[in-house]
Amino acid sequence: MRFLSNDTKGSDVVRLQQQLNALHFPCGREDGIYGPATAAAVIAFQQSHNIVHDGIVGPETMTSLDFATDEEIRAAKDVHPVYNALARITPDKVSRLFPLAPVRSIEAHFPILKDALIQCQLTDLKAVVVALSIISAVSQSFSVHEETLTRLNTSPGGTPFDLYDYRRDLGNEGHPDGERYRSRGFCIFRGRFQYKRVGELIDMSDQLVEQPEQAAKVSVASKILACLIENQEKNIKCALMQNKLKSAYQLITQDIDGFELFRSTYRTGMLIWG
Repeated sequence: MRFLSNDTKGSDVVRLQQQLNALHFPCGREDGIYGPATAAAVIAFQQSHNIVHDGIVGPETMTSLDFATDEEIRAAKDVHPVYNALARITPDKVSRLFPLAPVRSIEAHFPILKDALIQCQLTDLKAVVVALSIISAVSQSFSVHEETLTRLNTSPGGTPFDLYDYRRDLGNEGHPDGERYRSRGFCIFRGRFQYKRVGELIDMSDQLVEQPEQAAKVSVASKILACLIENQEKNIKCALMQNKLKSAYQLITQDIDGFELFRSTYRTGMLIWG
């Protein structure tokens, strides 16, 4: 069993066309050629079933079509370079996206990130490149970041991050919340509300609120990033398909800081690996 997309030919495509026609997503002749009519029918089916509508009959589309067994789909994913991108992306390849990062930093941190992505079943190429691009937006050294003092978060002569202390939109309740819940880790998020939300995503619940410094640990930062991507995976991929990179970025991060680095890294990663 293989995944199907434009210009694929053969008996698997015939089966696909028969299934689409039977499900009232007409694709025309059942000729075994994955052409424009078949792609359009696949996209219509994907939209109907709330699947990323890329016109590719991959794992989720196959499952919804009842087109292959779970074992066949897993086997196909294992050998497909797009769906099993982590199998071929090594620390030395990651360094091409992080030319300023020490090799030892990538060698130490990438395996931890890789495990977190695998746990969230984010092994396809776009998800992996998005994760790496998000990291590059906050840390070109491939290390966890700690938000620094700026005129936007600290008043002249004030205590660190005092402009965050009473931000209702962040859920902060006063000093020292601004400093306690500043942005940390592999992506941008800040404030009591976000620390609580992220803690729930990674099964740390109130622990992250009580011990916000945990977010600066590589293992926790990796898990947070993977879970944030997983939580918005379909929306992120739909945004990327429409070349709305800023929308994809904001689905993960809390603001637009670092977007230009994200965009350039994502495009570079897809160019050299895609």
